[in-house]
This record gives sequence, C-alpha cells and structure tokens, in this order.
Amino acid sequence: MKFLVTVPPVITPSEPPSGAFLLAAGLSARGIDAGFLDLSLEYFKYIFSMSPRGRGYPAVKPAIDYLRNSHIYTPQQHRTASGILNSSLKLFSKKFPGWRISLMDLVPPESAHRPSEMMRISSEGKTPFSEFWEEYLLPVLQLYSPENVLVSLSYLSQLAAGIDLVLFLRKAGYRVIVGGSLLNSLHRTGNGYELVSAVLPESTMGDGSKFQGFDSGLDPLLQKLSWPSMVSEWDYISGRPIIPYALSTGCYWNRCLFCPDSSRKLTVYGHEAFESFISSIPSTVIKKNPIIHFVDSAVPGRAMEAVLPLLRQYRLDFYTFARPERWISSIADSLAESGCLMLQLGAESGSRSILDRFEKGIDPDTTLEVLKNCASAGIRSYVYMLTGLPGETDDDVMASVQFLESAGDCIDFINFSVFNLPVNCELMDRASEFGIDLLDYDSPDDAIRLYRPFAYDGRNPRIRARRTVSDYFTRVPTVAEALRRTPRWFRTSHFPLIEIPGRKSGMSSDPRP
Repeated sequence: MKFLVTVPPVITPSEPPSGAFLLAAGLSARGIDAGFLDLSLEYFKYIFSMSPRGRGYPAVKPAIDYLRNSHIYTPQQHRTASGILNSSLKLFSKKFPGWRISLMDLVPPESAHRPSEMMRISSEGKTPFSEFWEEYLLPVLQLYSPENVLVSLSYLSQLAAGIDLVLFLRKAGYRVIVGGSLLNSLHRTGNGYELVSAVLPESTMGDGSKFQGFDSGLDPLLQKLSWPSMVSEWDYISGRPIIPYALSTGCYWNRCLFCPDSSRKLTVYGHEAFESFISSIPSTVIKKNPIIHFVDSAVPGRAMEAVLPLLRQYRLDFYTFARPERWISSIADSLAESGCLMLQLGAESGSRSILDRFEKGIDPDTTLEVLKNCASAGIRSYVYMLTGLPGETDDDVMASVQFLESAGDCIDFINFSVFNLPVNCELMDRASEFGIDLLDYDSPDDAIRLYRPFAYDGRNPRIRARRTVSDYFTRVPTVAEALRRTPRWFRTSHFPLIEIPGRKSGMSSDPRP
C-alpha cells in the first residue's frame, strides 16, 4: 500500500472525519493504492470491548446496539445510551491518572495546548494508547506494509494521541506525513503551527493536493473522489451511515469581520463530481440507507440546488450548514422532498445592529422566515447563537430574546457560543476602531493560542455573555425545550436521527419522488 490515511483519537465515533476520508477518496480516485483507517473509531471499540476485573461493561453492548441499529432515536433513549458509553470511558480513564477521555474530547495530564509537554509525556512513559498501538495498529501495519502513513489532525482533542502515534510510527520504522485542518488553522493564526512542527517535523500544510509523494496537479483534490479502500469495517456508532462530502471549500460570503478563514478562496465543485463520487459508494453501504453530510462552511445555494435531482435519484438523505438566506425559504419544500433532514443555521443574533456592525450579511426577519418554512416542510433546524460580541448592549440581548421567542418551536436544536476573538481576522486589525483593547496572553510562550484576550469598555464581555445565556436565553420555554432535546454527545451526525414530531424521519418509507 502506498498511502495509509489515519485518524488518531479522539473524534466522535459516529462518522468518518471529513478531511482524512476525502483525502483517501481523492487518492483512490487517481488510481493510487490508498487505504483509510479511523484509529479513533477503533480505539473506542477497543475500550468498549474491554472487561476490567473480568466483569466487563454490562450496559455497553445494549447501548451500542441501540445506537447502531435504530434508524430513529428518541431523545431520552439517546441520552441514556450515549451516557452509558461516556461513563465507561470515564471508568477506563481512571487507569491513567491525569487523563480524561470522553466521546468528544481527550484531556491529557498537561495542557493539550503545549505540544512539547505532550511529546515529553509520550517519550517518558505509558499512555492510554500504548497497548492499543501494539495490539491493534501494529498487526494492521504489518499486514498492509504502507510506504507512507498520513496522520490527519482535525481537532485539538487529537493532538496528544497524534503525537503519541507519530512517536510509535517512528520507532516502528514507518515514514510519516502529518497534516489536517488543525495544522492549517494553527498556521493561519500564527500561534501554534511552529510549536507542533517543532515536535513533529513531519508536519505539512495544505488541502492534501500536494505533499511529498503526491501531487494532484491542476485539479483540486476534491474535484475527483472515489470511495476509498476501508482498512477496517465500516461500523460507526450511528443508526445509518453518515458520509461526508464537500460541494465547496471556502465561503461565498467571506466578509464577516471575525472570520479567521477569510483568506481561503471559494471553490465550488460541480454536480458531476458529486455524481461520480456517489456512484462509487459500495452497495453494502447504500443498503444501509446512508445520509450525506455536506461539510461546506456555508453551502452555496446554486450548488445545493444542482445536486437535488441526484439526491432524489439515488434516494439519499442529507444535512448541511447553511447561511439563513431567502433561497432556502424559496426551495424549502424541494429540499425536504430531496431528502434534507436538517439544516445547521448560523442565526447568531436577533439584533440587526449587531449583525450589520460585524458584516454578517444576514437579517433576523429572514432567518425567522427560513426557520418557519423549514419547520413547515419537515426539516430539522440546528440553530447557532453567538453572544458576547464587543459592544453588545442590553437592547441587543433583548432583540435576541425576542427573536428566540418568535422562532418558538421552529428551533429543534440550539447551541449558544460565547465570542472569542480569533488572532487572524479583520476585526483584530481594526480593534481600536471597534473599541477593543487587546490584552496580553495569559498562557506561556510554548502554548498554542487560538484566540486573543481582549476587553471592551474596561471589562471582559465574555463574563457578561455567560450570564446572558442563563439569565435570559434559557428562560424562553421553547429554547429550554430545544436545549433538553439537543444531545450532549455525538452531536450533529446524530441530530438528523432524533425523533421530533412534524419532522421527516428520512426513512425509505417516506414519500419521495
């Protein structure tokens, strides 16, 4: 095997991480012998199969069976099953003092923001991954004999295990290349990439189109994709297979003042590329009624409309992130008829002045219209709200409260975020213009820094924002209900499967053209 694309723990084990999966698909489409191995999924399976002191985890198997075999989840049963799995991870973590492992995160004994400390820990002693590398990974490597092992890092939660994995691969004599969206993001912030590359000189940047041993030429990597060779069984913990795919990269709006990725060029891939990819999905996966997860930063309306006939033809359900714009309202019924189970919508604020000030390009009235039309069509909504922006007033907060009250039960799931100031964005460059005082970092020089500490009017707006969520937003009855319904674990890949009255189940028995 020329390339083995791997994903270190820990990423939620409900769908393949898009970056690594699509990289393997891009290599395969170009006739390159490449395999995909989700070591995070295998690691969870490894833990869940253990039997400490001979007693085992008696409740784990029924929980996994429910989550794997149910095409629709009730909120309560989903909460119970995922809680059981997470509790078993806590029990496993106790064997390794200082480490904490959950379904969505991994916390090492020292700060995950300090790569040099992660390397020291891995170099000096046993980690929660040591036995897993020896017992599971080494036989796989010996079987496939890859010329190159590509280690993809998407989240900070993978960094500790990623460093440990690279150290193991070095000692085993394998050539390693490290990349992924985490490294790209750290390079754009200017505070972290050099710290990772200091301990992992195998690090590289880019979208996977070019690295040592591979060059896609003038073709973007995602322009040509084919189902990759799966080194392990596709048995993610989800009632239906979730398949990631990108109709575009970059963002077509690309004007938000606090966007850290505004330098990324928008590239849209045609519906022909999508048809080529879905025609390569194995029949064994198709028979399980998969769901396409379009992983675009903000799916372009025209690109979305162009693939609706293909989604209907192949009877594929889907969900994606979209800006709440009028094009959604105008085709909501068509989206639903084409298999749209859920839209992730960045409403962010109910205050028009806040949205205009930071050039978000969206309008609360339009967002409400989108939410109501989607609910009427049976499409779930997962709404993202943002508070704590510099200059946010009581009037702005009350505008958001009124927005949430007006949306009512059109909101199915909700997420409240408190604003962080990205190091690399236009708002940083114009901080004084917006009354922002940039503060010194409170972390050591050898720590990854994703956000810049700041104050507004002599105060930290993040403190007030946290109180805003609890004192105002969560007291709206329909918001409180949406929060109770929103799963804590597994997140968006399970949301389309949560049973909600009036929303599409997505089952093949649903009326479809």
